[in-house]
Amino acid sequence: MPSLQRRLEGNKTRQQTVKYRITLAYDGTDYSGFQFQTGLKTIQGVLNSAVDKLESAPVTLHAAGRTDAGVHAEGQVISFQLNGDWDPSTLVRAINGNLPDDIRVLDAARAPEDFHARFNAKGKTYRYQVWNGEVMNPFLLRHAWHYRYAIDIEKLSEQSRALLGTHDFSAFTVSDCEVRTRIRTITRISIEQQNSLISLVFSGDGFLRYQVRTMVGVLMNANRGRLKINSIEELIESRDRKLAGTPAPAQGLTLMKVEY
Repeated sequence: MPSLQRRLEGNKTRQQTVKYRITLAYDGTDYSGFQFQTGLKTIQGVLNSAVDKLESAPVTLHAAGRTDAGVHAEGQVISFQLNGDWDPSTLVRAINGNLPDDIRVLDAARAPEDFHARFNAKGKTYRYQVWNGEVMNPFLLRHAWHYRYAIDIEKLSEQSRALLGTHDFSAFTVSDCEVRTRIRTITRISIEQQNSLISLVFSGDGFLRYQVRTMVGVLMNANRGRLKINSIEELIESRDRKLAGTPAPAQGLTLMKVEY
């Protein structure tokens, strides 16, 4: 019979805390954003309920980014700790078994103890989809902005270059955005068209709240010659949110990937 000391050590091993990271995909249409909000249906609230069942206790989740109401994700990253060493594929099945069909864990992995989904992120990529036609594609109703005005793709690509590089993007976020700095670096912008579907992809070291949606709105207004200022360059320099206009609708935006 094993000694008491060995049994205690065995229990300690089984109860060791292990850090995990998961990649999460979701359709954000029916949710009030990612972050938990009392009395509202959120991605974090639903995910936490699913993960808590594995521990029979509350689990703290950390996300790479807090997507807003109606915004989607294909590559959101979440980190958390669990007691015990879970096989990653088993962990995926266990969490998905407690989630609704519009939220899915795509993969899971053990992570270093100091890994943090938000603080360790080095870059993010977002995609914004625009359906440019008179009649909306019903299959994209929840995932694209129905934009009826003509779009000059070459001009749009040229105008988007003004956003590349390191800038103070105060004009592209909410006035009460609580961050240490509003300076961000956009490393890549690509614009692709397939029939009536236009995809704008933005990569950078990070993005402010509403920044991508506001950039899309600004680009569309600039394309139509309806900017409230002479150019996008001047808008950036102004740092004036009022000059940027209305952000593009939430349903066109998807968090595609987080870089570490």
